[in-house]
Amino acid sequence: MKRQLWARLLRSALGTQFRDDDALFIEHTLLVNSADVIAHCILGVDVTGLQPATLLLGRTFEQAHIAGVVEADFFDWVLEVPGGESFVRTLTRRLARFDWSRVDHDVLKVLYESVIGTETRKSLGEYYTPDWLAQQVVAETVTDPLHQRVLDPSCGSGTFLFHAARRYLQAAETAGIPLAAALHGLTDHVAGIDLHPVAASLARVTYLLAIGRDRLTSPQRGPIWVPVYLGDSVQWQQRLDLFDQGYLIIRTHSDGQLFQSELRFAEHLLHDSRRFDQLVNELADLAAKPRQPGTVPSLKGLFNRLAIATDDQGEITANFQLLCQLVDEGRNHIWSYYVRNLAWPMWLSLAENRVDVLVGNPPWLAYRHMPAEMQDSFKELSTERGLWQGGEVTTHQDLSGLFIARAVEQYLRPDGRFGFVVPNAVLDRPYFAGFRSGRYHTSTEHVDVAFTGSWDLRRLRPHIFPRGSGIVFGRRTASGTAAALPAQTLRWSGRLPA
Repeated sequence: MKRQLWARLLRSALGTQFRDDDALFIEHTLLVNSADVIAHCILGVDVTGLQPATLLLGRTFEQAHIAGVVEADFFDWVLEVPGGESFVRTLTRRLARFDWSRVDHDVLKVLYESVIGTETRKSLGEYYTPDWLAQQVVAETVTDPLHQRVLDPSCGSGTFLFHAARRYLQAAETAGIPLAAALHGLTDHVAGIDLHPVAASLARVTYLLAIGRDRLTSPQRGPIWVPVYLGDSVQWQQRLDLFDQGYLIIRTHSDGQLFQSELRFAEHLLHDSRRFDQLVNELADLAAKPRQPGTVPSLKGLFNRLAIATDDQGEITANFQLLCQLVDEGRNHIWSYYVRNLAWPMWLSLAENRVDVLVGNPPWLAYRHMPAEMQDSFKELSTERGLWQGGEVTTHQDLSGLFIARAVEQYLRPDGRFGFVVPNAVLDRPYFAGFRSGRYHTSTEHVDVAFTGSWDLRRLRPHIFPRGSGIVFGRRTASGTAAALPAQTLRWSGRLPA
C-alpha cells in the first residue's frame, strides 16, 4: 500500500516521466530514513540508544511537541521486512558520528545529490541552489520578515527555507520577541512545497537546522509545527480529482478493488490549518490503537476538545469508520500523512491564505525532454497564459516560466513580491517573450506581474548550474498593469571561491 501511494503521488504529478521501479523506491527510502535519523541528531538525542521504530515513526518528536518533521510515511516499510531494523541501526551509527549542532546551511542537498543520479535529477529538472545565492535572493525579496509570509513552491531540500527562517528569527530576536512567540510566528511566515517526497522530507530537517538546537531544546520554546508539504505547485491535474463540491476527496481504494472508498472532509475545515492537522492526526491515531476488529470507538471527546461543529461530526465519523476499516484490513498507517500533504497546496491557494513573497528555484525542464503526456499539458497551460511560442523554438521552451506563472497565479497575493532562479535564456531569448511580458491571462483569471529587475549570472566561474542562470524579480499587480522584464540587467562576473 505504501509503495502504491508513493507511486500514485509521483505519477499524478509527473505523468509518464515518473519511473516506477524498485530501485528508485529504495533510493528514496534510504534518503528519507537518513533524514529521520538526522532530525533526531539535531535535537541532541542519543540516536544509538533508540529503537528503529522510534526513529522512523517520530515518537520522540511527538513527545517533544514538534509536528510535521518525522512521522509515519511511505518509507518506514523497512521496519516490516527481515533485516530492516538492522539496516536502520547501521545507518544510525554512521550518521551519529557527525556533529549536527554546528551546521549553518543546507547540507542535505549534498546527501540528495550523492544518492539520486544526475540523469534522474535532470529528468525532473532539479538543480539545487548554492546557499550564498539563496541567501542573496531572500535578502532582496524578504524586506520585512516579521510581516511577510514567504513560500518556496519548489523547496527542494530547503535551501531558501533555511535562509528565510534564519532571517525571520534574527528579526524576532532584534525585536525582543519571546522564543515561543517567535517560533510560532516563524511557522506562520515561512513554508515550503515540493512534489518530491524525498525533497520534502529533507526540507523539513533543513527547517530544523535553521531553528537550531539551542532553540529546539529550550524549555521556553513551546510546540512547533513545521509547514513543509508534499504537493504539485503547477497542479497539472488542476485539482479536479482532489476537491469536489466543497469537499476534499481522498481515494483509499487500490486499483484492483471493485468498490471505491474515499475520505471526505468539508473544505472549510482546512481554513484552520493547525486544527485540521491535529484532527487528521488524532483520527488516524485513534483508529490504529488496539481494539476489537469491526468496532469503532467514540469520537465525543475529540469533538469536544477540538470544538468540532455538530454539522461536521457526521462526515468526520464516517471518515473515522473508514480509517478503522483500513486498519482492520492492514491498509492503515500513513493516511494522516497522505491527506494533509495533498490538502495544503489547495489551502495555500485560497485567497485569504496567499503569501506576500515567493522565492525559489523552479524545475528547469526543456520541452524536448518532457514525455509526450507532459508536453501536451505543458502546451495547453502555456498557450492559455500566452507563454507558448511554437515554431522553430518549440523544443527550447522550458517548464520554469510556466511554473512561476502558475505559482504567482495560485499563491501570491496582490502586490506580493517574488524572486526566482531561472535559466539564463529567460532574460533575453525569444521563446521566453511571453513570460517576460508579465501578462498571464486565462479565461477565468487575469494575472499580471510587474518585473522589477534581473541578475545575469552567466559570467560567473565556475558555472553554478549545468546551464547558464539568472534571477528574476517582480511583484503581482492589478489586472491590466503588467510591466515587462526590463532589458537592463545586473550582470555578475568573476570567480567564485572554491
